[in-house]
Amino acid sequence: MKSSVTDLLGNTLEIALNQSAIAAITGYQKYISPRKGFSCAYRVLHKTDSCSQYIKKLIAKYGIIDAIPLARQRFKSCKNASIILHSETQKKQRPCQNLISQKCQCKPEDILTGICDVSWCFITDCDGGSCSWF
Repeated sequence: MKSSVTDLLGNTLEIALNQSAIAAITGYQKYISPRKGFSCAYRVLHKTDSCSQYIKKLIAKYGIIDAIPLARQRFKSCKNASIILHSETQKKQRPCQNLISQKCQCKPEDILTGICDVSWCFITDCDGGSCSWF
């Protein structure tokens, strides 16, 4: 009898813990995540569930105790995704060193003020749209 009571109590506590964790993640998703200013890197890179949604599903399926090592692995993968996305962003924002011909005599301040007509200075090996100019 003692064993069944302990099992029942343990099972009840585990269910309550799992439900509390899921409720906490849901609260994070509803109130914090939309205001933090960035998205889950793993979700953005792989076009799948965010880490919070993935971990919520893990807890529902396996319980919080068994979900912890899987969640830790997911956070490591998310960190790697963030590094990849940051690297891709840096490549897109690189200065276009070949955008203006070396023969162009216009100074940057003259270009900005419109004193110098630079239409003949530009060459075509950079699209310009993703480049930082100065």
